[in-house]
Amino acid sequence: MSVEHDPRLQVGSLWIEPRVVIYATLIQMTAYALFDVPDMPIAFDGFTVLLWVAVVPMFALAVAHAFSEVLDLQIRLRRRMGWGDVLVILHSNVQFLYVSLIPIILLCLAWLIGLSQKDAVNIVLYLGVISLAGWGGYGARQAGLRAWPCVVFGAAYACLGALVVLLEIFIRH
Repeated sequence: MSVEHDPRLQVGSLWIEPRVVIYATLIQMTAYALFDVPDMPIAFDGFTVLLWVAVVPMFALAVAHAFSEVLDLQIRLRRRMGWGDVLVILHSNVQFLYVSLIPIILLCLAWLIGLSQKDAVNIVLYLGVISLAGWGGYGARQAGLRAWPCVVFGAAYACLGALVVLLEIFIRH
């Protein structure tokens, strides 16, 4: 398999790898789906807990991937890692933390307008599904498909994302 072009997207000064963002989005959605959130207005304590749910899994994912990539490179290259190698790996894996920014913004807005914690989490989950639909459509478009197949791919990715979340909820209960 060969890669013909760089799949990353540039958003301002940030470079985003779709595979990282899609994977992190699924993990983020799973974390929120598994979190037992009360159906009460967001208070400061509830807000901070919901923020932790946004950040901690993404931080753990970033550290785990960086750790495995360092070991992988050391084994493949048969040498110690230099600072240049480490910086590339850190830059690549900080992208997992980008995914926590959207729920943080949504939770801030939900807190300001007085939504319940359950409603705020549902909004985060719905936006995650919409995001996966967008990535599915984007992937189809990059593959050269026309508009209708892009919509179908987007719907398929949204359904797969929702299925992952539903399976996690089912496993939890």
